[in-house]
Amino acid sequence: MRNASSTIIAGSLITLLWVASANAQARPDARALTCEQAKQLVNSRGGVVLTTGPRTYERFVSNIRYCLHNEVLRREWTQTKDNNSCQIGYRCSPRTRQNQ
Repeated sequence: MRNASSTIIAGSLITLLWVASANAQARPDARALTCEQAKQLVNSRGGVVLTTGPRTYERFVSNIRYCLHNEVLRREWTQTKDNNSCQIGYRCSPRTRQNQ
């Protein structure tokens, strides 16, 4: 019985580690893509979270469909491999009185 318990525990730990590593996979890094590649990625997925710096990330969207009803689009620029300020998509931003 002890051997069966050890096997179950070991199998559970392996599964848990596998799931954790899959969830911890790095998101695409905008700095490793060309401006055109980053734009195409945003357009093909509609909405994507990209790494933008050593400890930063941002969600970029292709159009208003990927925002909540009380949000508006704001153009968003980020650094890419070939461009320090590439407008790859938009960011969903809360609606305010100034941007209605």
